[in-house]
Amino acid sequence: MTNQAMEHFKSQVFLILSETLTGECISYGEVAKRAGFPGYARQVGQLLKKLPKDTKLPWHRVVNAQKRISFAENTDAYLRQRTKLEEEGWLIVGTKLTLQEKGPLNKAAQPY
Repeated sequence: MTNQAMEHFKSQVFLILSETLTGECISYGEVAKRAGFPGYARQVGQLLKKLPKDTKLPWHRVVNAQKRISFAENTDAYLRQRTKLEEEGWLIVGTKLTLQEKGPLNKAAQPY
């Protein structure tokens, strides 16, 4: 990918991410597809992995295609993502996301 294409990719991914609603989760592949780069799911993951810890982008709303947190359990990154998702109404069992049966966020559009 050329530098120009990479910058376009990054800006599109960040735009898609910024438009992701509270309580919504999206897969890496879906982010890539919406950004106009189908098949670039791994590159989305690599890009998000490099975000600074204090970013305002909702990186935590991106999970893998199996509706799971991709970080290894009990790592710092896993725990940060899990906490943020639970604050938005998700129940995480191991690494798998499920909607809580009760809660105000369940009325939001959820792809899972």
